[in-house]
Amino acid sequence: MIINNISVLGVFPPFWSDQGPHFILPHFQGMMKSLGVDVQIIDLNIESAITLKEGWKSMSENFGNIWNNPQKVEDFIEKSGIADRLVKAITVQQPSWVLFLSVNIASYQVARFLIRDVRSRFSKSNVRIAIGGPLCVGLKDSVNLFPEADFVWSGTLESAIPLLMGQNIQMKTQDFSNHIFFPDFTGIDITKYSKPQRLPYILNYGCRFNCRFCHEGAQYSKEIKRSIFGLSNHLKSILTTFPTVECVVFCDSSLNSDHGYFLDLLDELDGKNILWGCYLAPTHYINQAICKRMISAGCIGVNMGVESGSSAVRKLMRKPTNLDVVESCIRELHTAGIFVHINFMVGYPGETEFYFNETLTFASKIAEYVSSVTVNITGIFAGTPLFADAQKLGIHLNGDIQNEFLFNQWALVDGSNTESIRIERSLRLESHLASFGLINSRSPNAVDPGIRALEYLKGKKTGV
Repeated sequence: MIINNISVLGVFPPFWSDQGPHFILPHFQGMMKSLGVDVQIIDLNIESAITLKEGWKSMSENFGNIWNNPQKVEDFIEKSGIADRLVKAITVQQPSWVLFLSVNIASYQVARFLIRDVRSRFSKSNVRIAIGGPLCVGLKDSVNLFPEADFVWSGTLESAIPLLMGQNIQMKTQDFSNHIFFPDFTGIDITKYSKPQRLPYILNYGCRFNCRFCHEGAQYSKEIKRSIFGLSNHLKSILTTFPTVECVVFCDSSLNSDHGYFLDLLDELDGKNILWGCYLAPTHYINQAICKRMISAGCIGVNMGVESGSSAVRKLMRKPTNLDVVESCIRELHTAGIFVHINFMVGYPGETEFYFNETLTFASKIAEYVSSVTVNITGIFAGTPLFADAQKLGIHLNGDIQNEFLFNQWALVDGSNTESIRIERSLRLESHLASFGLINSRSPNAVDPGIRALEYLKGKKTGV
């Protein structure tokens, strides 16, 4: 169905990293263009990051819970000048709709301010305003939080399209989950971002796994997969457009969660000279044959969520594979010459000192096969199963559970797991990993894993 009688401006509000554009922007633009919609996009996130420079990191990581303080938000918007940038874009483009994309509890105060501002400045205009995103479902009474908006949705863009664009029953019942399109990067200046060597790209979103701490499952009711037919030609055309880009980063939660799909992807990219990395789930079928196919298809590195080296804690997390498979997968990838980055998560509810020591032991076993690491401290995201079971698990969230997105200062009521305990364990794990030459990628002087993977590849080619 072609919808060619409207125009839209997609707006991504601040709260994100400055490393690259959020996937929703090219995703949104690709979908709209495939439907015949006149579409433009504006990334207010990178605009604010460029303006605020050094001050942006503390804001993007929500230090001091800034995004939930209306006065601080107003001050931030005034300093960054993003409201004027948005008004200018609307004035020039005169869209039918202004859509605020991927809004969640971390960014809704900014969106509220901008919506009020747009409505005030364009009170005599016919422009309509929509706002939504997967995590709007986590906002208490999200529709009434944005009274100036004409439409509020909670869920994927695909779920919003029929209601947003359609005026008839046939359109409203159409399912866009399997609509075929490729992300469109037109109008995105990659050089504005801090990591212009990498192109963030998403084929699919959602995840077939259901780890209890992960907000991915909370955001998406099902895994949405796109066709990979023609993907290599599409990526080559993008890489020609962006000469700074050296590799593609597939931001899918786990590109290999469907084995058949993953093999089809490797066939599509085989021998095309497109370098890429991805998030990878440790699975039993990752062997030398698969690794060789990955390398032939251009894979230079993978990012794996190990989280814990304790089987008991992984069971609490509802991680889908056992540690023997995890270890085997890491070994196979390393042996094949693929850069392996892994993530640890310290302080999950139920992690005892004994279980934490199991993680230290596991880290020792796999250290020689790992290229880089990230050590995270367990935070609890709104909308996740862990968040829903907080009271039952004896977790005190220490925050406004109606309006906050991430809880880092939570504690077990019995005192066995507190923020200070988690910080102390993370430092111990960092020190332990450092003894093997593995520096936490979150450390101030650490080199980004994606950049290191490129350097790793160059080193292999030169024999360094």
